[in-house]
Amino acid sequence: MKKILDNKYTEIAFAVCGVIVFYFIILHLGDIFSAIGKFMGILTPLTMGLVIAYIMHPIVDVLENKTFKNIKNKSTRRNVSIAVTLLAITIILGALISIVIPELLKSIQSLLINFPRYLQELESFINDYLSNSSLGDAFSSNSSSIVSTITDAINNIMLPSVNNAMSSVGTGLLSLVKSFFNLLIGIVFAVYILANTKNFAAGCRKFLYSLFDVDKVNDFIIEVKHVNKIFVNFMICKVTDSSIVALSTFIFLLIFGFPYPLLVAVIIGMTDLIPYFGPYIGTIPSALLICLVSPFRALVFVAFIICLQQIDANLITPRIQGNATGLPSFWILFAITVFGGLFGIVGLLIGVPCFTIIYELVRDKIKSNLENKNMPSETDYYEKHDILEKKIIKAKMAIKK
Repeated sequence: MKKILDNKYTEIAFAVCGVIVFYFIILHLGDIFSAIGKFMGILTPLTMGLVIAYIMHPIVDVLENKTFKNIKNKSTRRNVSIAVTLLAITIILGALISIVIPELLKSIQSLLINFPRYLQELESFINDYLSNSSLGDAFSSNSSSIVSTITDAINNIMLPSVNNAMSSVGTGLLSLVKSFFNLLIGIVFAVYILANTKNFAAGCRKFLYSLFDVDKVNDFIIEVKHVNKIFVNFMICKVTDSSIVALSTFIFLLIFGFPYPLLVAVIIGMTDLIPYFGPYIGTIPSALLICLVSPFRALVFVAFIICLQQIDANLITPRIQGNATGLPSFWILFAITVFGGLFGIVGLLIGVPCFTIIYELVRDKIKSNLENKNMPSETDYYEKHDILEKKIIKAKMAIKK
């Protein structure tokens, strides 16, 4: 068998097969990605279950080890902790939805009631403007062509868009039902995962130790714990920060009698979870919503949000997060842009902690490689020297030692 594998004709045959397989992959790349997408879609409930279990796990551990520590049976203690955590999250989400949905419906109802008045105000503004400018004469002389252009635009652009919108609504409802079904299955997966966390973790460690060197597996486990710490600390700090921003916004809007204070505060708090761009993403629709009631109040609201973000960025966030990520500002913007483009809203939320992990791994690898070459790993040294001389490096390292 060994002679056959060492034969040069066998190597040529393997090379030819490799080229054929590579050509086949390139030729059917679209079908392969489509199959991968379908497979990932099938795994969506499991993925959601893993995410839900990851979020619930710290709460379950606290309840199990502190609140219900008097329950002697470990299995019962674990199951009770899972049930209480799931119930608490359901109540919080239900309360939030019950608060936001009525506010949203109230806002929509107010818009529908006031919509004729908005149209009248717009019409009177246009009439006043046309009557006091030369555009009025131009509009009168070309009224037939303008009306024809508007009619063509309605028939050729707006009506097809309405039909597409209606079909999109149907597709969206089906997607919503499917997502809700996946969420229910994901919750079931999460419960099973949480109930058997120790068994799953032990099985994973057993599998890794059976394949790889003990030291490498130990290093990997340490890195995983470090990654988990970065992720959890970042999310806890960010949720705390966003809650403070939302509460401050709600108090301000309530005291000064702004419309829709609770709805706007929830929007600002939810979007503030996204670093850098989040506050502006939430401010734009909130300001438009307030502008429909009072344009002046909308300007005051925007000014308040700008001041609040300055206070948050310079006082609140440094005290809560400190140097939680350790990423320079450029790389934070880079992470948000890349992960947001790849994974949408989820990418905007997890981009910074994920890139922090990548950044640390690359930084540690660079440091290790430089130290193996007996070169300084401090960035300051490379700021002072454009070109490194071996004699100076050796002398520096000798002094350092």
